Amino acid sequence: MTQENLQFVAHRPAANRLVEDYLAGKKEACSFYGGHFAAKGTLARVAAKVEGGLDRQRASDILSAQRTFKLVKDGRERLERFVNNGGYIIVTGQQPVLFGGPLFVIYKCISAIRLAAGAEKLLGVPVLPVFWNASEDHDLAEAASINLPDLKNNLARLTFPAEGAKDRPLCQVRINDSIGTLFERLREITPQSDFSTWVYDLLGSAYSRGSDLGHAFSDLLVGLFADYGLFVVDACHPLIRRESRELFEKEIFSAGESTRAVRKMNDRLTSRGYPLQIKLQQEDTNLFLIRSGVREKLQSGRTGTEFRLKRSGEEIEVSELRELLDSSPEMFSPGVLMRPLVEAHLFGTLCYVAGPGEISYYAQMSALYELRSLQMPLIYPRFSGILLETKIARVLDKFGLSASELREGSDQLAARLLAGQGEQALLLEQTGKTRSFLENSFARIRELALRLDPTLEGPVENTRTSIEATLDRLENKFAAAAKRRNETLVAQLGKAAVHLWPDGKPQEREIAGIYYLFRYGPQLLSFLIEEAVLELN
Repeated sequence: MTQENLQFVAHRPAANRLVEDYLAGKKEACSFYGGHFAAKGTLARVAAKVEGGLDRQRASDILSAQRTFKLVKDGRERLERFVNNGGYIIVTGQQPVLFGGPLFVIYKCISAIRLAAGAEKLLGVPVLPVFWNASEDHDLAEAASINLPDLKNNLARLTFPAEGAKDRPLCQVRINDSIGTLFERLREITPQSDFSTWVYDLLGSAYSRGSDLGHAFSDLLVGLFADYGLFVVDACHPLIRRESRELFEKEIFSAGESTRAVRKMNDRLTSRGYPLQIKLQQEDTNLFLIRSGVREKLQSGRTGTEFRLKRSGEEIEVSELRELLDSSPEMFSPGVLMRPLVEAHLFGTLCYVAGPGEISYYAQMSALYELRSLQMPLIYPRFSGILLETKIARVLDKFGLSASELREGSDQLAARLLAGQGEQALLLEQTGKTRSFLENSFARIRELALRLDPTLEGPVENTRTSIEATLDRLENKFAAAAKRRNETLVAQLGKAAVHLWPDGKPQEREIAGIYYLFRYGPQLLSFLIEEAVLELN
């Protein structure tokens, strides 16, 4: 694949002020993260702090216990070097999404791979890229659907039907016979290419009947990135839960400390005008309990001698929780503020590759790392951008547009382009002159009317407003007529918008990565790895 048929246009996703300030290296924002990710010496400083709490043999045992481990290229040898030569781990992650999810999932994987290579060169020791598959998550609405352009350049949506799976961890949502219908629909809307068989083989192997949405996601990612040395960890693996028991116990029986630590950090953030990504309720812990296949938030009870499940309201005595921790730690599941602590506990995370939302909530977490005697990792932004195919680039070149301009929407963009050319431009010029004449005339009319009778001010203003509204409607009719006469322009801009900014949203968050794998095959991954420019010092 060459630069001629696919381009990568670097484009940072929109973020709140805290994230923007952190990325820009502003001292006040960086204080919440332990420094800036690109500052000289930062990586070595964090590595030195991670060293004291990193159990490399345990981390190796967890990675080698994963069902996908045997597929990772040179996995056994790399783990041995990691243990024997004092290596480190870089983590990224995501909850499972159907068929691999949007493009940004691929970008996260590639960022971790590139960062691990860069860190290994800088530190002179093995550094492993690890993807944390948050398969205990229960957000089925987000996990079960993807979007991709169909053969007519309309945005199509594929959804895995999973009735009765509400609040069920994704690692317990089974893939049933309906997956066959979903594959048939996928074949209808995707282009046939030299890579179609390769993609369908990957998907068919991962998303097979009897598997689950968690395992399938892991299998697909390893199928794509095993040759690049990416280790994929399934958060529902029993060994992970057993090795996290100590953290779970502290969170349950000293949840008040966690809440106070986060609230203190929240106060610091808000006092500086920064937003909060995650808001806690006073009674919340950072843990969920999985019972009868349902994942529910664990909350402190009123008396302090019991806990309750948030959704059902069921109360659980302290003694029962202790028994469950001892006998069935796999029933406990970390929440969004607990998951990074588990990763740091198990892997001594050197860097975490994060999207904008994750970067934002990590600022709330530094006190939790300190509370649990863990080192906060270096928070590194994943690489981000727009994939620009030749067919879309030609449209942009034809009209002198950049990829980012499509964000405003094809209709608005078409109206703006047409307003500056042809008969519509001449008509708008004339209505503009008319507006200027009316503005001057009504200023004089108002002046004379007020001399005659001050109560005439209202009727004069109403008349002026009515005439301006009539001119607005007339200009809208000009725009509609221009669009009808320029259907090709409107259609081409509409196609470009679907591919670059579908529904005004970033391509990387809306379009499934498999769409581009169908078109460009495994070369897409090597192309993106070359394009991912990541800075470490």
